[in-house]
Parts: sequence; structure tokens; C-alpha cells
Amino acid sequence: RRQEAAAPLRTQVDLGCNFFVTAEVPDPQKVFVALGFGFFAELTLPEALRHLERRSRQLDQLSQSLSRDGAKIRAHIRLVLEVT
Repeated sequence: RRQEAAAPLRTQVDLGCNFFVTAEVPDPQKVFVALGFGFFAELTLPEALRHLERRSRQLDQLSQSLSRDGAKIRAHIRLVLEVT
């Protein structure tokens, strides 16, 4: 069964070195999502949103973990500086 075409999607594409250009996807029923390490997946928009929400949560957890590690390292440095 053929679905009707969705409205065009306007987005920003990173060409590298944070140089962005505007792009328009004429039929955004499926989009390619960068998974990392040069791999891409063709996903529907709801699938892409679920993937991006999951990835965002993972990155938030990683950020919190690295922040805690950084705080521990700063505390150890202060302790060593006060002892010496």
C-alpha cells in the first residue's frame, strides 16, 4: 500500500569541520541516520526519533559519568596539593 508523500523536510547537514549547509529532503518517509563508525541505517521518522532519544539518553549517562570521574580526579589533586 502506498502512503501519501509527506511534506518536504528542511535540515542542516554537516559537511565537516562544523561547516553546515541547508538541505531539503523531498520525501522524508525514510531518512538515513548515522550510527557511528561510518555506518548508516535507513529508518522511518518514528524509528529515527526513537533511536535519537535512546542515543541522547546514553550520551547524557556518559556525560554524568565523566563529570563524576572529573570531580573525583579534582578532589584527588586537591588532596595531594594540600599534603605536599
